[in-house]
Amino acid sequence: MPRENNVDAFARAINSLLQLLIQFGNLVLAAIVAAELWLRGQLTLLGVPPSIQVVLLVALAVVLILAALRLFGGLIRVAVVLVLLLIVIHALLPIIQPP
Repeated sequence: MPRENNVDAFARAINSLLQLLIQFGNLVLAAIVAAELWLRGQLTLLGVPPSIQVVLLVALAVVLILAALRLFGGLIRVAVVLVLLLIVIHALLPIIQPP
């Protein structure tokens, strides 16, 4: 019985960590949307046409993505590997439980 409690606790910990990552992703997405809306407003005030705004925002997004990958590449890889390992362990929990 104690082993099942440990497995359940581990499964709850994995689920909590995944929920935390999802909430962090939602927070980052909300910040990106707010920044985009602010930049669009500023570009509109400067009189930049919408078609050029799209091109400028896409170019800025590409530069930011490349900069983030360059600066945090190792950290992002580690985070992705950890998340994938947790998902694999979570999927294997029913199989590795003793009968």
